[in-house]
Amino acid sequence: MIEKLSIMEEYEDGQLLPSIYVGLDLYGLIKNNEVYETNNHELFFLYQGYYFKKFESFESFLNAILNKDFVLDKQLFKKRIYLPSFKLNPIIEKEYTSLGFDKFLKKYSKPSIRKNELELNKSIIKAAEYSTVKYFLFINRYDVSVDCYIGKDYIRKREDSFK
Repeated sequence: MIEKLSIMEEYEDGQLLPSIYVGLDLYGLIKNNEVYETNNHELFFLYQGYYFKKFESFESFLNAILNKDFVLDKQLFKKRIYLPSFKLNPIIEKEYTSLGFDKFLKKYSKPSIRKNELELNKSIIKAAEYSTVKYFLFINRYDVSVDCYIGKDYIRKREDSFK
């Protein structure tokens, strides 16, 4: 996954071509125990602007961020881009810990009318809990894709995003 996410191509004029994975939500950590939501393009801009000397490649930077081996300084966000950040909701965090992932997934998902897919059960998720639920899905190798047109969020295994 990280190898595919790290492939960035440019137009002849040097502008970045959109990655086919730009729509995938990625998560990292900030120094004050917050989680931020981002994508591979924003992380590429951070790498180019601030971390290209610290890491041998964008792939190694992604690996460190996504595997929680490297924590970003939130001050950088103000200089370059806005990355939405949040603190984990303590109620959801406690529930995740006590239920375990399989029961957590079962609770926060429901069958979709699409064959072999799950939907996020947003009817039981409060606005303040939404990002935390998506984060716990992410760290367990699930992605959430949003269909804004019909208002549904689909849950799928990350490996299916990279087929």
